[in-house]
Parts: sequence; C-alpha cells; structure tokens
Amino acid sequence: MRIACVQVATVDGEIDANRVRALRLAEQALANSPDLVILPELVTTGYCTDDYATVAENVEGPTVRAFSELAASSGASIAVGLVTLTAGGRPQNGSVLVSPRGLIGTYAKSHMCVNDDPRVDESRAFARGEALGLFDFAGVRIGVMICYDGQHGELPVALVAGGADLLIWLNNRTSMPVWEAAAIARFNRVPVAAVNRVGEAGWQPAGAPPRFFTGVSAIVDHEGETLAAAHGGEETVIVSDVDIEAGRRRRNSHVLNTLRSRRPDLYPLA
Repeated sequence: MRIACVQVATVDGEIDANRVRALRLAEQALANSPDLVILPELVTTGYCTDDYATVAENVEGPTVRAFSELAASSGASIAVGLVTLTAGGRPQNGSVLVSPRGLIGTYAKSHMCVNDDPRVDESRAFARGEALGLFDFAGVRIGVMICYDGQHGELPVALVAGGADLLIWLNNRTSMPVWEAAAIARFNRVPVAAVNRVGEAGWQPAGAPPRFFTGVSAIVDHEGETLAAAHGGEETVIVSDVDIEAGRRRRNSHVLNTLRSRRPDLYPLA
C-alpha cells in the first residue's frame, strides 16, 4: 500500500483558505499515485475558537464534499481531520475517510486534552468519541488515532487487537518526534503513518514567545523503522510504500508476539 502524508501550514481560523491549501497539497500528493492520502487533525480550522460548533461541518459539508470529489477523480482514498457534529449538534474533533466510491466512515477523537485556554481545552470544547476508529477498504483494516489519542498506550493495542493492519495518526501539535510513531509501531508490530501540521499558532499565551508547529510527519514500518519523514517545518508531502502483508506475518508469528503475550489478568484496566 502506498501512503502519502500531507503536511499543511494551517492558519488558525481561516477555514476557506485552509481548505484550498489542503486540497492543493493533496493534489500534489496524488501525483505519486498513493492508495491513501492523510491530512492533519483540524486541518481547516486549527485551534481557533471557544465555540467549535460555529466552525463545524457535517459529512455533506464543503470540506468532505471537496475531498470526496478528489478521491473519486483520482482513485485514492483520503483521510482528513476537521470539526464534525454529533447527531445532537455538539462539535467533535473528527476524522473523515472517503474512498473513490464515497464515505468510508468517521471517527471522533476519544481522549480529550485538558488545557487552561478554552480554545485548546478539548474537555470543554468537544464531545468525546465513544467508539474505536476501525475501517476496512481495499482489503486493509485501518485504525485511526487523533493526536492525544496516541498518548494512551491502550488505544493502539485495542486497534491492533481489533484487526488493524495500519494505524493512521492525525496530529495538530507543536512537536511530534518520529520516535513516538516508531515506538507505537514497534510495540504493536504494525505500520504507523503520522501526519502533523506546520506554521505559526494563531494565538499565543500572554507574554509567551510565538509558538510554531514543526511538522515532522513520518511513516514507519511494523518494526518501527522510518520509511519517510518530513524535516524543516515546511509544507510538504511524504510518500512511502508500506508492506501490509509483512506486518501481518509478523503479528501472526509466535516469536515475540506482544499481542499474544499480554497479561490483561494482571492489568484489567488495559
């Protein structure tokens, strides 16, 4: 499977301009004939308001519609992070996956980061997701994580136990070292594609120096080896082929099989 991670310089709050920018970069990624294109968390909004219902979209909205059209015309599937809405109208930090044939599914971030500023206090800003993000397409099961989700070791374990062949990790944070994706991949014997944004934050804590998002998007294999990584904090596209079958063989092996050697009887909360 060929994967492209699209590192976007989101401008917080500039939704229409961000959509255009993300589409342009996704089109560049498609020149590499990927099977799956992944864009960052909250790519159209960033963290920009204390009322995210005002910037939310449903799956019939302009962002999903535009990326669905791009998927249909290109033959690639696309995962994009944006603010979505629950059936009751509450905003969620979501990811929408579309294929050339239409909507694959949606996932809402399930682990909420807590912060003093209401723009980034997800525990107040968003309704948390209540289901795992597992989706099937083209014979591959994908597990989805959004930013802070990946700081909870139980989630990738649960996704792999649920049959995930690949983890995609959408981020919107100032620092994302490659070793984080590599550790998740190595401990769970599953390839990980982690994408992050770049650019300057649209808001700053009073008296603090400017904050910049450094990107460092990466694709790593099921042993944690880096296949592709972005450097320099600029908009870019990284692309790599991922050997899904090799990961499956490794997870099915009896040798150092971390999934089979788990002891949930000793740590029932896991």
